Amino acid sequence: MVTYLEQLAYLVKRRVQRDFEVATCASRERPQGVAHWWTRGRLKRVYHPRSSLLIVVPVALALAGAAVAQAPPITITPSSPETPRWVGHVTVLAGNAAIGALTGAVLQKLRGGSFKDGFVRGALGGSVSYVGKRVAVQDFWGAGLLGREFNALGVSMVRNASDGVPTLSHLYLPLGPLPVRATFDLTHGFRVQPQLDIAATAWLTTGLLGSHLILNLAESFSSGAPVFEAEGRWLVDSEHSVLAYAVSRSVFLGDPGLYRGAPPPRAHVLAHERVHVLQQDFVLTAWSDPFARVALNRFGAGRWMQRYVAVDALAWVVGTASRLMYGADWGERFPTESEARFLTGH
Repeated sequence: MVTYLEQLAYLVKRRVQRDFEVATCASRERPQGVAHWWTRGRLKRVYHPRSSLLIVVPVALALAGAAVAQAPPITITPSSPETPRWVGHVTVLAGNAAIGALTGAVLQKLRGGSFKDGFVRGALGGSVSYVGKRVAVQDFWGAGLLGREFNALGVSMVRNASDGVPTLSHLYLPLGPLPVRATFDLTHGFRVQPQLDIAATAWLTTGLLGSHLILNLAESFSSGAPVFEAEGRWLVDSEHSVLAYAVSRSVFLGDPGLYRGAPPPRAHVLAHERVHVLQQDFVLTAWSDPFARVALNRFGAGRWMQRYVAVDALAWVVGTASRLMYGADWGERFPTESEARFLTGH
């Protein structure tokens, strides 16, 4: 894993150096008139990163995250009964802040902005996202919906830090269990742009068409995401130990009557999956969106598409790379699973 990350860091560093040299050569200008007296022939070094870097870096970060899964399991739950639980919460808070900080800092720097500004504001957004997850696992009706919107506020702060725009200039808020995300533009007045979440729409359609799946409307509105229940069949035919899973912001619960022994309380299982929904929101808005924007801007239809459609490409990259590296057991040892287990008290 170390060798992989070293090679990855070297390739990204060399690409940045080459782009800097190109930008430096292109920025030599002669003084022109009074307005440019201050240059006096000096070299103006202005770094404008190539758009291809904004494609390479998110993919590199996603693959690096998948490579981390080869390490021993990350256990957030305190190993000793004497260890206060707040120590684990501080650890989870620090992890969310660090992910937000690195996302904001690296992407803003690649856009020619300030690494420090992106780091500080990204850390703040990651901290707000942690609060949203804490709310989402609570046991009152609507906790999932409230926590998801609060998490979306934090993710929006990370995204704005990455883009180098004011912290609350854009809000990317999911519309509850609907596969739609609304972008609120507060830069010039108030504008709303709805976007159809392609991946969420596909899985919602799959659940609605599944003969053995029932959409629980009450739980869906309370959780802020579609919640399906399997009836009389295994949730995953090839793996009978799977109680539930969340995919592309939809939750699927197994039939508890089919499992041997006493399964965990249904409320705990659902709270666990709600954390995964919030994690998937972060990947979509903070990582996949910048990648998709650069890719789709290269052709006319793509520029139109990105206004009305949200494409969650990196979630597929992370999932595929993790399965190839780790096999069927990848989910049990992935850091996102450890976080969900700790926040739900397991």
